[in-house]
Amino acid sequence: LMKSPEDLEFIFELLHVEQPEDYEKEGWQMDADEKLSSVPTLKSEGNTLFGARDYTGASEKYTAALGRLEQLMLREKPGDEEWDELLDLKIPLLLNLAQCRLNLSDYYPVIEHCDEVLKHDPKNVKALFRRAKANVGAWNPGQAKTDFQAAMDLDTSLVNTCKKEILAVEKLEQNKNSADKEKMTKLFS
Repeated sequence: LMKSPEDLEFIFELLHVEQPEDYEKEGWQMDADEKLSSVPTLKSEGNTLFGARDYTGASEKYTAALGRLEQLMLREKPGDEEWDELLDLKIPLLLNLAQCRLNLSDYYPVIEHCDEVLKHDPKNVKALFRRAKANVGAWNPGQAKTDFQAAMDLDTSLVNTCKKEILAVEKLEQNKNSADKEKMTKLFS
């Protein structure tokens, strides 16, 4: 093209026309008030997706809302009234996200989210129960039984459910011990 220049021809294909009122700002483009006002909307959208059993989509909405809240929390001093108000918005989102991840059998994030909730609210029964279920999935039977027991102690309506879960964990432990014993017998015979 340098030696013998030619006209270039460009072909553009219009894929989508977005009206100015349809434009949605990204989180980084928003100011603090816009971020704060978008959190309930994202939570509501996440709840709708959760109700439709779209746990991955709901997780994305909850994660976006949490990200915006965490950005706002960075501007505040921990323990201040504004920070505590943001934390009160964050805890239900963490619990919702933990339930989504639990439904997707992604156990380690569930444990992390519930740990964060329990750090601020040690008597949160939902967090204890969800962490216990995740610990069963991640094969931490001792921690699972401890969490089920703690949940049972805090909420008497969960006694029967937690006892069933503890028995199920003990049954899993027995099965694993039997399988391990069988493998060891074969290995050394």
